[in-house]
Amino acid sequence: MRTVLEVDGIFDGEKTMSDVAILIENGEIAWVGKRSRAPKTPKGERSRTVEVHAKFATPGMINCHAHLVFDGSRNFEAEAQQSDAEATIKAVKNARSSVRAGVTTVRDLGANGTMVIELGRAIEKGVIDGPRILAAGRGITVTGGHGMEVGRICDSADEIKKGIREQVLAGAGVIKLFSTGGVLGGGAGAGPDTTQFSLDETRAAVAEAHKLGVRITTHAHGAEGMRIAAQCGIDSIEHCTMLDTPTIRVIRDNNVALVPTFSALHGILEHASELPALTVERCKAAAERHHEGVRAAHKAGVRIAGGTDAGTPFNPHEAYAKELRYLSETGLTREEALAATTRVAADVIGRPKSGRIAAGMWADLVFVDGDPTKDLDVMLKPKEVWVRGVKA
Repeated sequence: MRTVLEVDGIFDGEKTMSDVAILIENGEIAWVGKRSRAPKTPKGERSRTVEVHAKFATPGMINCHAHLVFDGSRNFEAEAQQSDAEATIKAVKNARSSVRAGVTTVRDLGANGTMVIELGRAIEKGVIDGPRILAAGRGITVTGGHGMEVGRICDSADEIKKGIREQVLAGAGVIKLFSTGGVLGGGAGAGPDTTQFSLDETRAAVAEAHKLGVRITTHAHGAEGMRIAAQCGIDSIEHCTMLDTPTIRVIRDNNVALVPTFSALHGILEHASELPALTVERCKAAAERHHEGVRAAHKAGVRIAGGTDAGTPFNPHEAYAKELRYLSETGLTREEALAATTRVAADVIGRPKSGRIAAGMWADLVFVDGDPTKDLDVMLKPKEVWVRGVKA
């Protein structure tokens, strides 16, 4: 059965097109182009034309950084102590919220167990509906370091290799490293500018992940931690709040992508009176030059991809499209912001059949009431979302 969707316009991941028909077969896009040129259904085959209650289509958005087991509640430390059963239930709920918000692929970067890996498997088997999920399992951190709530503690190169092997054996499709301290964690853990892994340890992590056929990304705020990660060939850097010119140069020269997660710091700063003083203090220090650093990186030609760190305080999964606005405020054009959350994001996470509306791509689509290349805020309220060729 062929499905034909007709819309006034699309952003296909690179450019816009008007008066469009999208032909879907077996969960993939078989053809896209002007309605007047749509291929006829072969004799003996069936097709249906579906009326979409929206004017414009984009590729399904990709959240390169989320934590499905967390809700975005005020007390992150308390939520991190939840049972595995509660974490799993939240992951199911937040995965559904993500889809309704137009996110058709989620890269989950840390849970205290395999619950998100198992959820991704269940979705792919059709046991439950939801977005495509690429999960890291437990992140790789150090004793007393940032990320211990969702981490596997590794204090040497050999332990790092073993920890990575454990995650891949459990089904992880990506590895998460904690190269620096962070903002959350109360009085425990290192601050944002503290480097947690040495050059040799980071090199071992990258080599092991790549040997096992998975990409590796890292949580990094401080410049030193980012430089070490980039020098070692890390695939992407999350947060990247304390960028400076030498660090940007190393990142660019090693073709490393950045996932700025602006939403995470905005959530904390906009609710500062409700959060612990240390968290707010660290957030302010990290946010001080965040936008300018990413702006400079973008001007230097560094790839920027969309991710929110959803699940951190006041940073809900259903608010992903706000990241488009923050990216635009940092200097990306509206088209570049849309690409950062679709085509570029797909390239960064290694999902070449996502992030574009083109023949051979997965039929993951978002339908909205206006042209987001003129007003990004239309992405905040999707009218319809399709995943795997069917309406979600």
